Amino acid sequence: MSLQRGLDILAQRIEQVPECLRQTLAPSLPTPVFAGAAREVITTGIGSSEAAAKYLQAQLNRIPQQHAEFLPTCAFYGELPAASARKHLVVFTQGLSPNAQIVLARRSQFAGLTLVTSSTLEGQRQAGKTDRAQLLQDLEAEGASIVTHPMEDEFEILPRIIGPACALLAAWKVAASVAEAQSTVAQARISDMLDAVWAVDLPDTELLERCAHELLAGVDFYFSDCSSLYAQNLAAKVLETVFCAPPRIRDLFDYSHGPFQAERAQPGHRWIFTSEQPAALDLVARLSPLLERVNPPVIIQSPVPEPYAIFYYERFLNAVVLRAAKLAGYNLIDWPGKLEDGEGYALQQPYAREL
Repeated sequence: MSLQRGLDILAQRIEQVPECLRQTLAPSLPTPVFAGAAREVITTGIGSSEAAAKYLQAQLNRIPQQHAEFLPTCAFYGELPAASARKHLVVFTQGLSPNAQIVLARRSQFAGLTLVTSSTLEGQRQAGKTDRAQLLQDLEAEGASIVTHPMEDEFEILPRIIGPACALLAAWKVAASVAEAQSTVAQARISDMLDAVWAVDLPDTELLERCAHELLAGVDFYFSDCSSLYAQNLAAKVLETVFCAPPRIRDLFDYSHGPFQAERAQPGHRWIFTSEQPAALDLVARLSPLLERVNPPVIIQSPVPEPYAIFYYERFLNAVVLRAAKLAGYNLIDWPGKLEDGEGYALQQPYAREL
């Protein structure tokens, strides 16, 4: 019963993504998003939130005089560098997970805080998560900027479908705000890009079925544009739906630096993610003889350019993992290892040296 229900929920969430993206785009951001117009920013996130944190990092680094870097959660567990005091911290966490609270516990060591989350004060209170509600209340009282997006309660199944996609869009909004580009023109452009992503038909059923089988057998993801910088959620989506080793995320130029030679010995599967940008298409065309020397790759071409192409890649992979989840037959509600991860997942305080 729960096996089929898990698949049904997965399918429903996939159908909800376009509307939830519209809901993410609509509201204005808190002002200011970055305290004191901070020019140095630290982004962080764990699990599926890592992709959004790195997406923001990439977009901020395109803005003149703006510098952003990503720090993993382990960096916040120990001692932070003294230079953190002048930097603004941006934390991505869909559900205010205990591990994300390790990061938030160090917020006083930064010049300011922006939290990007699906969690709301009312929602956490209704769910009986009083500690998380109190944390949100404390952050508001301290003057932190809180950016919210759907979906607050996405935790009945293990894979996160809506939250990660909406977090990517929230990251775009934050970067646009910092660039003082959150105008009607910028809003219209991102709206047009998202419309274009869902206006095209996905590949035919035969190709999607082939991809589902390759996903279960093992596949590497190669990118002909900068999307490889923030494609971590594509790998996480595979890990959480079919419970196999996640695809390796690689720059397309990497293929001739070891992977090709390894595949000559042990043939494997690879998918090429590319956008409509001329340079990206030219790169795929020039490397085509090499890419097909072992076996033909799957080419996934976005109808929109980078940095918007990631939304098409998310859409494509959603269609594939739904098919792969049915083939794999794992229960997404009572998933393997459920409630057995307390030592790692539930850790929520930074390291404190014993005196």
